[in-house]
Amino acid sequence: MKRLLGFLTFLVLAEDSTCAYASKMGAPFGWVLTVLLDPLPIKIRPFDLILLVILIASKPATRGAIAQPMKNALLTMVAGTVVCFVWGLLHGGQVRFASWQTYLILSSVLYAFTAAATFRTPADFVGLGKWLMAVAFYRGAMCWISYFTWGRVTLGESGAYLTNHDDTIAWVVGIMALLVTTFDSRSAMVTLRNLALMLFLMGAIQFNSRRLAWVSLGMGLMVMYFLFPKGKAKRRINRALLIVAPLAALYVAVGWGRTSPIFLPLRSLSTVSTQEDGSTLARNAENLGLIATANSWGSGLGSGWGNPYICLTNKYDISGAFELWQYVPHNSILGLLAFTGIIGSSIFWTTVATAVFLNVRIARLSSDPVARSIAIIGAAQVVVCGNQLYGDMGIFFFKPMYFLAISNAIALRLPRVAGVWNTPPDRTLASKR
Repeated sequence: MKRLLGFLTFLVLAEDSTCAYASKMGAPFGWVLTVLLDPLPIKIRPFDLILLVILIASKPATRGAIAQPMKNALLTMVAGTVVCFVWGLLHGGQVRFASWQTYLILSSVLYAFTAAATFRTPADFVGLGKWLMAVAFYRGAMCWISYFTWGRVTLGESGAYLTNHDDTIAWVVGIMALLVTTFDSRSAMVTLRNLALMLFLMGAIQFNSRRLAWVSLGMGLMVMYFLFPKGKAKRRINRALLIVAPLAALYVAVGWGRTSPIFLPLRSLSTVSTQEDGSTLARNAENLGLIATANSWGSGLGSGWGNPYICLTNKYDISGAFELWQYVPHNSILGLLAFTGIIGSSIFWTTVATAVFLNVRIARLSSDPVARSIAIIGAAQVVVCGNQLYGDMGIFFFKPMYFLAISNAIALRLPRVAGVWNTPPDRTLASKR
């Protein structure tokens, strides 16, 4: 079951029929859309039916073995999503649009429970991590090939990208995982190999022109630094920072404002909040419309799923090319507030906070170094996914939602395995007493 779920995860996250390179070079994993992700007549994807079968088959292994707070938070999120779905339909929402908006939320919960039932030890999650790294390197390779064949001329253009928006998640998490492995290892060969692989993924990030990726990487690395326990690994990190910090300062001082290719990552960071192009203006208008939608509903449930957000200007209307544009906003955080109100969005973020809390608890309290490393990445990737939700339609893409689900699965399964969460009293012993 572990290998099957890992392989299926790879296929779904590697599916590339909508990638920018698909029309130029073909999509080697485009067939996955038809086989696993196109809805059946019952409006459920084959992938989710397989997840359900795996969950049912693995269910006996989860009894008494999961952290109850994470389970309660996920089930509450399902209930909140269903309530907001019905609320939206009662106020004029359309089932088809509501289904588009909520399907991945519900699917990610199913994936979290299935992964927690299937991957039962830290070593099992390491195995899942290898499949995720395979996704990162596959998409990285396609990005490099695209750049050196057809995509170089697009680098730096507003809105241009070579693979897909949500590849940011796979690459940033991949870099963080390589860093954790590097600091946990004493091998010079492992260090050199990982540095080369990290440079490969950083090149893919730059070629794909997602400025948000650099912000996510910086924030993820900060979370990782504070979660690393005191010891040899933390001392190695501090020594590395003493070497890197002056070089980074020099790079910023020399490269700020320059357009040379070597300074493109710095330019991407410097224009995240200052570049006033058409994309930025369109998103500003979208954000104002989402805020207006949230303010127009006096209830705590927002407009409900299936209703469009209020469009304050028709200047950026793209309904001719993208029918869902008023239902799938770039800023998923404001989108949750507009569509589900204070109650619905609070339920969603309570789930996120619970996952972070339990991952951090493992990272700080567990005596198992493998469990600690997994939890450090699990907590940091929540922050990375949060950035994607904020800036790039994260709640409607596979990678942000399923990577978030993996952090939830870690929080479900590993706290008790790692001995950092209380276990219920043995009922058998209690009955004998």
